[in-house]
Amino acid sequence: MRYWVVNLFLAIALNACATLPMSTPSIASREQVNQWTNAQKEELRERSTQTQRLSPHSSLDTTEVAFQRRSLLIRQRIARQNLEERDRWWRKNEIGDPHKFLLPIILARLSLPEDYDPQPNWDMLLKLERERPDLYHFRSMLDVRIFFLHRNRLPDPVKASYQSMLTRSRVEEWSEGGTENHGFMQRGSGLALMDGSGFPVELPHVAETNEAWLRSQLDKFLTIGQGEFHSSTYYGYSIAGLLNLYDFAATPELRELATALLDWYATNMALRLSWGTSGGAESRGFDRNTWNTGLSAVAWVWWGTPNRTHDQAIAEGMQRNFARLALAPSLSSYRPPEHLRAIAHKQVPLPFSVQASHPVYYSYHADNHLWETFYVTPDYTVGTLLEGSRDYQVEGTIRAQYATYKLVIRDPNGVNNPVISLGGTYHSPMATGKTPGDQYLQERSAVIYQQILTESDVEAGIPARSHLVLPMGYGEPRRHENWYIWRIQETWVVAQVWGDEIVLQIPVDEKQAAYQALGAIGSQTAWIVDVARVSEYPTFDSLIRALEQTEVRDDGWETEGRLEYKSLAGDELTMTYQRQGAIAIASINGKPRQLENWPVLESPYVRQPLNSGVLEVKEPHLGIWRLQSTPTGPKWEAKP
Repeated sequence: MRYWVVNLFLAIALNACATLPMSTPSIASREQVNQWTNAQKEELRERSTQTQRLSPHSSLDTTEVAFQRRSLLIRQRIARQNLEERDRWWRKNEIGDPHKFLLPIILARLSLPEDYDPQPNWDMLLKLERERPDLYHFRSMLDVRIFFLHRNRLPDPVKASYQSMLTRSRVEEWSEGGTENHGFMQRGSGLALMDGSGFPVELPHVAETNEAWLRSQLDKFLTIGQGEFHSSTYYGYSIAGLLNLYDFAATPELRELATALLDWYATNMALRLSWGTSGGAESRGFDRNTWNTGLSAVAWVWWGTPNRTHDQAIAEGMQRNFARLALAPSLSSYRPPEHLRAIAHKQVPLPFSVQASHPVYYSYHADNHLWETFYVTPDYTVGTLLEGSRDYQVEGTIRAQYATYKLVIRDPNGVNNPVISLGGTYHSPMATGKTPGDQYLQERSAVIYQQILTESDVEAGIPARSHLVLPMGYGEPRRHENWYIWRIQETWVVAQVWGDEIVLQIPVDEKQAAYQALGAIGSQTAWIVDVARVSEYPTFDSLIRALEQTEVRDDGWETEGRLEYKSLAGDELTMTYQRQGAIAIASINGKPRQLENWPVLESPYVRQPLNSGVLEVKEPHLGIWRLQSTPTGPKWEAKP
């Protein structure tokens, strides 16, 4: 069971909060809690009892106080924006989705009633409703939350506008599709409104359709994984829609459904979160920031950082387009399983490795289409992604948006984690996206990469070059024999490169002035990149001695595309490039790489076997937490 500390903070994000007086502070003391009427206490107790049944997570007083402090910081940050100026801005620029930019300010101000007059917010809502009545996804995720949190104080015209959203002429809009995150925003928020508002729903089948879609997503996640996996760009949007269903649905089974989906998202976030950066491979994003993407904004609200003195700077430093994604979780009663906190903070025994697999985007049946390797140490994380087709798609949503190699190096000051990418340049000189000829092999921190262009590649315009892209601030590499060497924070990065020409491109281009690239030029290029902690090799000389114990064999590279490497960690990697395919033939420590039936997740702390329907988290101090899909709905189990 999940055990919750019940306090006023929890009430803010529940329907019960609408009964509280407007003067109720956003953060209340225990004395203020004791001033509630008995009726209010009883209502909150009932809500809390439901939450305990549905949500077997634990929470500590100090943890909740810290959460509420982060919530207040982000709401104050967003509320300070000039609402009238943003209203003029979208009109001047003919922005098609103005709610995306104005609703965060309105919701943040409404959550701070002692600081802001509510009337201008109601006026703005009505004006937007008149001029942009479409019930689209970026509107729904915060519009529905405004309704539920303030339904008992809404002016009649505003309340009537919400009630009209469930009339025959509008209600079908809640089932509109789009990309995965669009569906979660639209269908989750719409279902919350239909189930929890008490308004008549003139087409009841819409609610059933939305529920069926959400249940199919949960079944997919718990069997074959997710198409929009670990997206630093879009996770926050999907989560915002699910939080509406969690907080405001009246039907317990719907809240269970939202809880399970949120737990799955939170588990994947915690596993790969790298000190404020989304570590490893991802779909639809390439995070080079620190606490400054949609995913990390949500992660910060949920878990904060081990050093809470950073919270003020993190809140103030978030860009507006990411800060708005912290708003829904900051006003929600959902808390991730407590088992995830130490994993998110990387306060579990390190290093560890992760294997993961993902389906085709949108697919409900094509499992094991993408394969991920991820390695975590106290000072860096590194991940790669294999994709099974040699595709030349340049428009659309997916291949250009994969992160296929990402090395995140921890900034000891917690401010700016350096991030490095490696790959072809079909989509960007920053080596992001899946260039058709990219092929990788990873074991722990060591990666072999190759690109050998075919005639079809050349005809499609694939650049005859591959890049290792690094931040500018760490200077040019030092050299030792064939090795290029950087010390970046408390990490060594070493590389050997093959190509017709090796160039240092400073900066990468005019648009990316903060980054440099070591480039391999030619139709056949290859890299060996290895990473080590400075704590293991404290001096440059000690690193050189370690590199002299490694082995690189490239006798068959030009004719066969074959490279062999004995890594700094002592692993034997062998890779033979497949010129007409997308996945290299490879072996690790003498064993052929087998991609068939890779788990959805496999690591010492998180496991989900392929097609199992079971997600399991093992935290060294708290024991095992398990989520299972069953024919009657999700079930949870926790044991020491």
